[in-house]
Amino acid sequence: MNSSLRKISFNFLAITSFVIFSCQETLKTQDLSPELKEKIQSQAREIVSKMDNKEKAGQIIHIAIPGKGLDKTAIKEIKKIRPGGVILFGNNLGSKTEILRLTSNLQAEMKKYKLPPLFISVDQEGGRVVRVKKGVTGFPGAMAIGQTGKEEYAHDVGFITSFQLNSLGINVVFAPDLDINNNPDNPVINTRSYGSDRELVTKMGTAYERGAREGGAMPVIKHFPGHGDTNIDSHLGLPIINKSIEEISSFELVPFQKSIADGARAVMSAHIVYPNIEDGLPATLSRKILTGILREKLGFDGVVFTDAMEMHAISKNYKNLKRGPLAIIAGADVILLTSWGKTTTEYQKMMLSAISKKEFEKDGKNLLDEALVRQISAKIEFGLFSQPDSHHRVKDPEILKYLEEKSNQAKAKYASFQEKNLKEYNRRISIDSIKTLKGNFTPLSKKQMSEYKMFAKSKVLRREAKIAGLKTISRKELKKIVSKKIEGKYIFDSREKKDLEEIEKIISELPESEIILFHYGSPFIQFPEHKNLKVILSFSPTYSSLIGIFHRVFYSDPGDPILPCTVILKESSKKKSN
Repeated sequence: MNSSLRKISFNFLAITSFVIFSCQETLKTQDLSPELKEKIQSQAREIVSKMDNKEKAGQIIHIAIPGKGLDKTAIKEIKKIRPGGVILFGNNLGSKTEILRLTSNLQAEMKKYKLPPLFISVDQEGGRVVRVKKGVTGFPGAMAIGQTGKEEYAHDVGFITSFQLNSLGINVVFAPDLDINNNPDNPVINTRSYGSDRELVTKMGTAYERGAREGGAMPVIKHFPGHGDTNIDSHLGLPIINKSIEEISSFELVPFQKSIADGARAVMSAHIVYPNIEDGLPATLSRKILTGILREKLGFDGVVFTDAMEMHAISKNYKNLKRGPLAIIAGADVILLTSWGKTTTEYQKMMLSAISKKEFEKDGKNLLDEALVRQISAKIEFGLFSQPDSHHRVKDPEILKYLEEKSNQAKAKYASFQEKNLKEYNRRISIDSIKTLKGNFTPLSKKQMSEYKMFAKSKVLRREAKIAGLKTISRKELKKIVSKKIEGKYIFDSREKKDLEEIEKIISELPESEIILFHYGSPFIQFPEHKNLKVILSFSPTYSSLIGIFHRVFYSDPGDPILPCTVILKESSKKKSN
């Protein structure tokens, strides 16, 4: 078994050295010349100038739909709202064929009303945030990739994910997450971040965004100006961060500033209040933050998406305000909604009312028109208006040449990641991401492995154990071991707090046993106290991460120890009590 594994490893290194070498070149067409940028904006202004008020009110709104197909509700929403985009969730996404049919039918429905093509978006960060399960590679999440320290991994994962999504008709990916998770009590970001270190998050996030931009779908960096240093989930409550502009400029803003300077085209705002910058309003509704900091200080001229407006941070705390118009006046270009029906109608009415009252006309500018021009410009740049049957099809030869070259280079680059290599490349990334909670861990030899028994909930781990010849035990056998206090060497697995609580009860009855814990959830959690406990982290629950954690422990060279993770963790309960 070990000799065959060494053979696989050797072959894989040969493959990945080629892949990494061939895929680290940045596509030459990525940077728009000022002349080409002006042509795209001119075309966008022309398209916006032909919109009536109802179309403008709808195009600024992105909606969700209920099912896997273009049902009556979806058709009604498009006809009524005339949205600029649709966000898809797991309930919308089935097989590759079903996804292609859905995205194609959505775009066809827009053509019926001579409306611009849709931005079709999805949260596809990898790891625990995965909506599309078919037709894409299941990479580990940001923190796992961050722990490898390898910028090329972030770049390639961004490119491959974006290319695969774009091939399915999904042209916007809400990733990467540029939040620096320096608060171990953060309930919503944690493993979605590349880490707790400013430089690491900046390096990895910028690389992912660049790669994703090359892949064809538009990446959206998030959550501006930073969601890492909070202990409140903005889906459920309103986070408040008491930092000054000087403080966030030297920390939270750094990854965004670098990515924007590198060419990022889209940003998502955070529903977080920064009272020392603008008291009372979250970033999504704050002109001081979205215009003053993002556009004026950082020079960002791309598309700003709000985070979902149904999140409680907004919907519960600002329900008496005109939330949609306020976001556009603040500097946003897209009102992101994750529902249909009552909510979308409410926002449409808000927008139409604001248009009729000329609320978007400020200092000789129409802020709504400017937002629409930025959104349409991005759609042109990412090829949405280049299809032969597109309404308002782009005809400028320079723009079409740019789009064709960009598409051809992306196809050639993706071809270098041949399908047979992608699985192995994903496995290599996953293996390289494995760390310990603390201290070094020496991979086990075959003889050492034979001394352990595993109780695992994961089917993947149980299967790997069977292949490796590692003895597994049933729940019935485990109960016997605990009741009779049979000391030994045991391996457990965990993902969530409830798993750890169960394991803590078990190992408290086995104080002299040697325990290895494979943990594939968040490391920002209270782990059991046990003098002989070794915790191995994958930061990700994907199939490749589960394979990675097993292989790193049992098939790696003992001379290559697993090193501790580099993120800021919770203090142990013992330290807190002292």
